[in-house]
Amino acid sequence: MKILLVFKSDFLIIPIGIRTLCSVLEQAGFNVIIIDLSLERNYFNKIKNLTPDIIGFSADSFAYKYFLELNKKLKSEINYFSIFGGPHPSLTTNIIDEESIDAICIGEGEYAFVELATKLRDKQSIDSIKNLWLKQNGIIIKNDIRNLIENLDSLPHPDIKILKKYKAYKKFTTYDITTSRGCPYNCPYCINHFYRHLFAGKGKYVRRRSVNNVIEELKIAKKELKPKTIFFVDELFTFDKNWLENFAPKYIEHINLPFEVLTRIDDIDEPTINLLYKMGFKVARVGIESGNEKIRFDLLRRKITDKQIIETTTLLHKHKLKIFGYNMLGLPEEDINKAFETLKLNAKCKITYPMTFMFHPFPNIDLTQYSIKESFLETSTDNFSKLSNKCEINIKDKKQIERLYYLFYLGVKLPFTIPLIKRLVKIPINSLYFLIFHTMRAFIVLFIIKSPPIITLLNYYPRKWYSVGLNKLIYKN
Repeated sequence: MKILLVFKSDFLIIPIGIRTLCSVLEQAGFNVIIIDLSLERNYFNKIKNLTPDIIGFSADSFAYKYFLELNKKLKSEINYFSIFGGPHPSLTTNIIDEESIDAICIGEGEYAFVELATKLRDKQSIDSIKNLWLKQNGIIIKNDIRNLIENLDSLPHPDIKILKKYKAYKKFTTYDITTSRGCPYNCPYCINHFYRHLFAGKGKYVRRRSVNNVIEELKIAKKELKPKTIFFVDELFTFDKNWLENFAPKYIEHINLPFEVLTRIDDIDEPTINLLYKMGFKVARVGIESGNEKIRFDLLRRKITDKQIIETTTLLHKHKLKIFGYNMLGLPEEDINKAFETLKLNAKCKITYPMTFMFHPFPNIDLTQYSIKESFLETSTDNFSKLSNKCEINIKDKKQIERLYYLFYLGVKLPFTIPLIKRLVKIPINSLYFLIFHTMRAFIVLFIIKSPPIITLLNYYPRKWYSVGLNKLIYKN
């Protein structure tokens, strides 16, 4: 039986979940192929010629429509079993109603997919596979959720063959790894609170691999891929200080590479920073989200004061660390003055890379439900773009906030321009703001983050607009 796993990387980010799924399926004896559609020539014919028995689509809310159309087109020409996994099917189970989709996976997919492949191969009934909703004879079967995988060490390490398959990945010098699953917090704009409810009674939600298991994966990656940096992509890398203290000496002894982590302002203190710094800590990714304390406290449920943000970022700067700050614009209850508070707080904290996104009202998350209830949004939307300045909800000063999105980098890196920006957001010169946005973004990547020029610059952009031709020239096999 031949299994094809399909995803599309806009930023050369390869989902660790799909790499782990590949390893689990191969461990069970299946022939698995992974392809990244953004790096393939004529992928439609390639998929047809592979004649897969099962195609698994890894679909977040940004890529879902793209995969749905591809699946419909493929189904019209070849016969296979289609299954959609990833965050979007868990959030929006009604996609099983789509005629071309045979099954969706809700939650963790490793063991559900192995069971599906095994039963299809052995011509057994697939009706009762937990975590799967599927169609049989025109009837939708909705199975229960299985228990969470509590012992993460029981899973094989994520597949690394895909990282050697494409020239783009060979040029990319950061290795992504996760040491845990789940998040101890319940931010209303994130999928974790949804998952926590979904998996209630199904085992411990926040789980972590053993120190030795993580070091083993990193040793393999270091030998096989020779990365220059490591990115720990855990939802919150610093949540278990005892684990960090055990991990630190082994990381220094066996890996000893610079790294970046995702953490929280209220979860990282000076002793933790000192420990991580000795290990090679270079980049801290932290959520600021909004510069308005009332929005941050009441709407986003983040009880973090401006004072805490300023003090923690000052500590990070003290150790000469780069700070990537996550921010949202276009939030319910926000107006242009509150949006400028976010810009000013980032400028005051001297955020190295002020990453800014419009609030995406993903289906069935708390903040989306609040937006609908309070008439900021009529119904859930499925139109998402990662670098779009489009505000999806109805708020005061919507157009000005959309323009501020494009001018945000400029204001943070050159605060003296803020008075000018306050005037510019009232004037609809969108093509100019678009140019300023991409110019400042490139400047930050090349001269402040100081990553390898052409390769990294393209990695920071989706494969559209002017980067399409250059990516084809540089990256296509």
